[in-house]
Amino acid sequence: MEVRAKPLWKRMAVDSAGGGRPPVLMPAAGLRTALAVLDLGMVGSDSSRRAVPSAGASYPYECYILTRDDAGTTGLHQVDPGRRHCQLLSCGPHVDEALCRAALALPEGGAVVVLATRPWLSMRKYGDRGYLYTQLDTAHLHMNLVLAADSLGASIVLRQRPPGLEPLVREYGECAEVHSALAVTAVPAGNGPDAEPSGWVVRDARTTRPASLRRQPHWLERLCWESLVTGSEGSAAGPVGAAISLPMAVRRRGRAPLVPRTAFHSRRSATGFAPGTVPARDVHATVGRAMSVFHDLLPLAGTPPHATLVMRQEKCERDRSAGPAGLGVRWIPELPDESVTEAFMAQRHLADTAAVLLLHAPTASLIEEAGGSQLWTVLYHAGALAQLVYLEAARCGLAVTGVGGFDSGRWQRLAGLPADHDVVYAVAMGVDTPDAPKLDRLAVAYAQNERS
Repeated sequence: MEVRAKPLWKRMAVDSAGGGRPPVLMPAAGLRTALAVLDLGMVGSDSSRRAVPSAGASYPYECYILTRDDAGTTGLHQVDPGRRHCQLLSCGPHVDEALCRAALALPEGGAVVVLATRPWLSMRKYGDRGYLYTQLDTAHLHMNLVLAADSLGASIVLRQRPPGLEPLVREYGECAEVHSALAVTAVPAGNGPDAEPSGWVVRDARTTRPASLRRQPHWLERLCWESLVTGSEGSAAGPVGAAISLPMAVRRRGRAPLVPRTAFHSRRSATGFAPGTVPARDVHATVGRAMSVFHDLLPLAGTPPHATLVMRQEKCERDRSAGPAGLGVRWIPELPDESVTEAFMAQRHLADTAAVLLLHAPTASLIEEAGGSQLWTVLYHAGALAQLVYLEAARCGLAVTGVGGFDSGRWQRLAGLPADHDVVYAVAMGVDTPDAPKLDRLAVAYAQNERS
């Protein structure tokens, strides 16, 4: 096979965005509210890492803000959190119509934050399983934004996979899927320095050529997308899942935040676990508090996933405290490190895990056809609950990391889960180690049986 240099070089070449620099805008109150929420819940205070975890640091999503300017016109903004850049893409009645179709009201002085997934950013490393990670990672972020808005004193309305917003997102990128939306009211005045965004540049991108605003999908992105879509036209359809209304979460005056603001800055994903033991009461407190907040926000009784907490008897200091209510707790004696490593797909840095929260659901609920699948709801709930565990573990001093590379059948047998259930996510806890080589940060997807 002959590779010709000239066409190959043209494919590899890049150029600047061009079109000049759009004019800078002064953000109106609603946009400032949204950016303050993103500062706390998405960007984080450490420039070397985001406020939420992501498999392979892929962050397979993008963020849009819908809000009104000082003249009362509703606009659509696109956010680049890495560079703290926000650009106005369009404004006018079509944005209001999209909100109406999504059954979302734009709060006075507030905004609607929309998250859209870009599955290829994860699939290019993890293959098909990257779509699973895309859903879990975006759910992490959505829950963190909910908690960030609450901690700033705003009232919030949640929507998962809302209809009507797809055309707005697809206009600027074909291979994206609306994941969720969050309507945030104005943040009360005098709510501390976190209530004001910092370092953001807002520009009016409408002055540039329309074609330059539209993201042209990479050929690999289009290929990943076409492997997911269910319609006859790959550019017009996406993975099918029902739109779901989630309840309003109202913050009452004088009520303490669900999560203190300090938790957003202290959360981290452990690189691995060191030998040692952890108090069972800390594990119980972490998971119990996370589940309590989760059910306060999403009181959908009986909706998967189910949660089972696996405790390794030799690595958890057992006491007389009972496990969290409504949670299955399995104490497993003499579980060798080798068995844990095998169940975690040979990820040796997880061998000393002390406890694992397994989130699982009936296989039939994940694969049912004709629009009856609960797949997206299960993955949303699993990612949201895991994010709460991250934040609560930081308060208890537990090391924690979400694990997507695992053998579901092995964990099913180890934990005595129902035979017709699949594990969709695992959250491992234990003693922190600062210098473990985390295989997931390498280019090779070892946890999915890829070999270098």
